[in-house]
Amino acid sequence: MRTPAWPIPSDDEQGLEFDLDVTPDWRIRDVVRTLLAPDDSVVVEDAVLVTDEMVANAREHARPPWRCRLTVFAGSGRLRVEVDDSGPGDPYVREPDLTGGRGMLLLDRLALAWGVVHHQRFKTVWAELPLDRPRLSPVASAPSPDPAPGS
Repeated sequence: MRTPAWPIPSDDEQGLEFDLDVTPDWRIRDVVRTLLAPDDSVVVEDAVLVTDEMVANAREHARPPWRCRLTVFAGSGRLRVEVDDSGPGDPYVREPDLTGGRGMLLLDRLALAWGVVHHQRFKTVWAELPLDRPRLSPVASAPSPDPAPGS
C-alpha cells in the first residue's frame, strides 16, 4: 500500500457516484472517458484500466452493497477513484500467476497512491491517478521495418 495523498475538496472538484449493483461496468468506463474528455491519451486509458480493476475486484472478492465514486481534481491534475464494498478482505499486491494478481500490480504501478479506509459497516478502496503525465497516443504507429540487406 502506498502513502495516502488525501485530497482537499475545492472549487475545481468534479465528481460522480454510482451504485454498482445497478450500473454496468461499461457505463463506468464510459464515464471515466467522459470525465477526462477531450483527452484521449494513454493517461485516460490508464484511468479506465485502474477503475475497471477496482470495480471488478470488489464484485469478485467482496460483498455488496458496492459503490464507486470518481472525482477529478483539475487544479492538482488527479483523478480519485473510490470503491466501497462490505467484504472482509483488503486488496494487496501479490506475485502474478495463472490465477491472477496482475490487476493490483497495475494499480500499484499506475496510481500516485492507493489504500483502504475501514468504516463501521464497509470499507473504501481508493486510488489517485495522475492526469498530468506526458500525453501519449493510446495507439502508436509501428516503426518502419529495416530494409532487407542488399536492397
